[in-house]
Amino acid sequence: LRAPLLIVARQINEALARCGFPLCPGEIMASNPACCLTLEEWRTRFHRWIDQGTPAHLLNATIYFDFRVLWGDETAARSLRDELTIQVARNSRFRRQMAANALRNRPPLGMLGGFRLAAGRGETRHTLDLKLAGITPFVDSARIFAFASGVPATATVARLNGAAESGHLPTREVEAWIESYHYIQLLRMQNHQQQAQQGQPLHNRLDPDQLNGLDTQILKEAFRQARGLQARLTLDYQL
Repeated sequence: LRAPLLIVARQINEALARCGFPLCPGEIMASNPACCLTLEEWRTRFHRWIDQGTPAHLLNATIYFDFRVLWGDETAARSLRDELTIQVARNSRFRRQMAANALRNRPPLGMLGGFRLAAGRGETRHTLDLKLAGITPFVDSARIFAFASGVPATATVARLNGAAESGHLPTREVEAWIESYHYIQLLRMQNHQQQAQQGQPLHNRLDPDQLNGLDTQILKEAFRQARGLQARLTLDYQL
């Protein structure tokens, strides 16, 4: 059954690419045989990642542990999600490894509160990466807090809210983190829209000189909130 599924998957991937969703350079797509597995094969793979926790396993966890059903019967995926949530919640060593890995992407703020911009030459000079340094700290932290709380959600906001409802995170701080996450996402989408209108390839880098004074201050505060979320992660896992 796998061979015909891979053919259909490749056709879908290529159709999405024509619609503006580029093919993944890392081959993390349904057309990759390594991503077309049975329920038992996914169970075995996830269990190995959690049990061994190598750098490659931690990287895979940040990608594959966010799986969700787009269409069809959800029974198998729900079963796998429930098992995964229980396994990670019970394994504090693996969650600590995930936390240490998540703290590698720091919000781009300097010691005095100013932006820490990319140096060197080329198109990335004097820019901020809104995805890697802005969005990713929220996404990675929310994933860990959700697993620690036994929350099976996969969306970042739902994970943070679930962790708050379980009593694992303070509600008022979660509200600020969510607002900051939404603001950076909005800024990122606006940046993409402007790039598309100018016929440029879409990317996640922003020159902060393009922002007005108010947006500059809000973005700095959003990054400070991301730093506060990571500080909570550091405290919880003694990193």
